[in-house]
Order: sequence, then structure tokens, then C-alpha cells
Amino acid sequence: MDLSTFEVPDSSFAREAEQACAEQPAAIVGHSYRTWLFGRALAAVDRRALDIELFYCGSLLHDHGIAQPTAGRDFTLASAERMLSCAGAAGVATDRAEVLADAICVHTTPGVAPERDGALGCYLQWGAMVDGAGLRIWDVAPANVEEILRRYPRDDFKDQLIGLMRAEASAVPNGRFGLLVRCGVPLAVRMAPFES
Repeated sequence: MDLSTFEVPDSSFAREAEQACAEQPAAIVGHSYRTWLFGRALAAVDRRALDIELFYCGSLLHDHGIAQPTAGRDFTLASAERMLSCAGAAGVATDRAEVLADAICVHTTPGVAPERDGALGCYLQWGAMVDGAGLRIWDVAPANVEEILRRYPRDDFKDQLIGLMRAEASAVPNGRFGLLVRCGVPLAVRMAPFES
């Protein structure tokens, strides 16, 4: 597939999401855009339809809350809240915004399935996991992986992601990242087929 066919939605919601995405640390900004492209590529391979606008905005904001962990509160709630404020400013219908809020909240849940959890949340997770741990990278053409990394370089992403995951796990030890850290996901990130 040609990555140039993955056009950025021309909408006020997309512009709001881009501005909110830029508030994040540079490592998360790059990860957000890579998640969008990897997730779109996997959905194309799987022949799954995605709401293009919602997936783009969700990709840019799915980790918005991770840089500021809050004791006892899963970071995806802050991510969903920031997205909802963007959706409100853009006049997005409440039901559409709530679908995306659910997808953002489910994206860190182990064992997601499109039939149960919706395609948006699944491809947010799967796109993020290509970037984070190299999972399903074999389903993305090597030339597309190279182009995605050219557009959005990783710049020490492994160390930064592991640090953010550990901080979230410390703040919410019984949360999903607490479980993922205990199950060894930081090692999977370290072993991902990327230099940094």
C-alpha cells in the first residue's frame, strides 16, 4: 500500500487534535503519528474499515495523559478527557466522541478484539504495539516501516517509553500498565526491532 493514500482528515477536530498532540513530549508526539500510520496499515492488511477522522484524532491523543501520571487514576482517562475537549471545541457529535473515548480507554487492555472492543481501540493498540514492541511489524511492508520512521524518527523512544510505563505503573500499581510492567512489556520494548 502507498502511505500517501493515508491522508490527514481536513476537519476542525483533526486540527484541534494536532494542537493538543503538540502539547505532549516530543517522544509521544512521534509515537502518536507512528501509531496512526502503523494502525492504518494494519487495518488495510486486515481489510478492516476504520472511521478515518476518529482514528487519526485517537492516534494523536491516545497517550496524552501518560506524561503526567496520577496516583490511582489510569492515564487513558486523562487522554480521553483531552480528546473530549478537542471534540467539544470542534463541535463533534457526542456519540462519536464517546465512541473514541471508549477506544482510547480500551487501547491498553490486553486481549482486545474488534468484535467485542471495536476496531478503533484495537487498531490504536496494535498500531502502538508495532511502534512500541515491534509486534506485527512483519505485516507492514519494510519500505513503509522505513518511510514511517523517516517521517517520524524514534529518537531514544525505547528508553523514554519504558520510563513512562514504569512511572504509570508506579502511580497506578493495580492498573493495566502495572500488569504490563509486571508481565515484562518493558523487556519487549527493549527488544523491539528498532535502534532506539
